[in-house]
Amino acid sequence: MRAFDLVAFDVDGTLVTHSDRKTVWEVLNRRFTGDDTVNEERHRRVREGRMSYEEWVSLDIQGWFDAGADRDALTAAIREELQTVGGVRETVETLRNLGIRVVVLSGTLDLVLSTLLADVRFDEVYANRIGFDDRGAIAGWTATPFDLEGKAVALQAIAARESIALARCAFVGDSRNDLAVARIAGFTVAFNPKCAELAAVADAVVEGPDLRAVLPCLLDGARPGR
Repeated sequence: MRAFDLVAFDVDGTLVTHSDRKTVWEVLNRRFTGDDTVNEERHRRVREGRMSYEEWVSLDIQGWFDAGADRDALTAAIREELQTVGGVRETVETLRNLGIRVVVLSGTLDLVLSTLLADVRFDEVYANRIGFDDRGAIAGWTATPFDLEGKAVALQAIAARESIALARCAFVGDSRNDLAVARIAGFTVAFNPKCAELAAVADAVVEGPDLRAVLPCLLDGARPGR
């Protein structure tokens, strides 16, 4: 018997990490368009309803394009500043070997996954997408509708389509944009959370450098120490 039929993961801070806990957006904005104030200001405008999420994504990627960043430059920045969290491959493999559906629900860029986790098989990936032409220049992008509150919408839709009860769905994340999905998932693990509110609503809080530490929670559906 398994506790869950589907496990969804965030990416930045959960599957990949940065020495200063920055997201790929912060890394690339700092590399190509300025400093951390760029991301902070745009995030604030989205929270206040003065900018849509899609506009935020477009401003960031257009800025990289205007700065001359291409696929090679973006990929190099990702490889230089982001690393996979320990045990990611083993964690996903363990879950999939048990017949558990493994999904990515993230506001990251698909380029992060193709650069750092290309060998890891996920059943579905919901993330922002960036396209390149034959020369590697940025040719377009698509903002995911499934970040922030949209993560909960995506989980509900996947569960309904696959005939999986939400009680049989687990989520693993670390930040404020995971709150909506954390509140509806059958079980939520806050992995190295950088958001006190997420830690408060999660069913389990797991700290450490290796993602395999979440497996006892996901396999037994219990808080650590039970």
